[in-house]
Amino acid sequence: MAIGLVVVVGVAVGVFALLNRGSSYDKVDGKYGTAPLPGCDDVAGRAGNLPPKSSETPLQGSQGWLCTFTDPASAVTVHLDVEVNTVQRQRTGFDINTSSGGYVLDPSAHLGERAAWGPAPSAETCDLIVLDSNATFKVGIDDWKAAADGMQTCKDRETD
Repeated sequence: MAIGLVVVVGVAVGVFALLNRGSSYDKVDGKYGTAPLPGCDDVAGRAGNLPPKSSETPLQGSQGWLCTFTDPASAVTVHLDVEVNTVQRQRTGFDINTSSGGYVLDPSAHLGERAAWGPAPSAETCDLIVLDSNATFKVGIDDWKAAADGMQTCKDRETD
């Protein structure tokens, strides 16, 4: 169970690395261009130790997708939400999440421009959202067999 729980930051780092190619896109507002994003299977292969993929849904109105990886036997689900749009839209959405959505900024998380934990992080449910130019990456893990014991357990699990 611990291996499955530790993958969240690994997934965030993996997606960040896959998308952060350093290329220049003249026609796009932000660093992520119109090239296809890696899919859920690509991320799962790179991250490893994820439960089996249970869904992959393209986002409507922006480039990106929602992935869900679920292991019903262990009651563990990993969610991955990647959205690419304009820099202004992503920054506005991130600011809304951190001002009214219950996310707590974490200056020690060195992913993208800014990262935040929440809402109400615990050992049972733990989310990390990362803003990077015109993309946001949201990774969450649900473990309904874990004790609900606060944010430190969430951070410890995700950064191990």
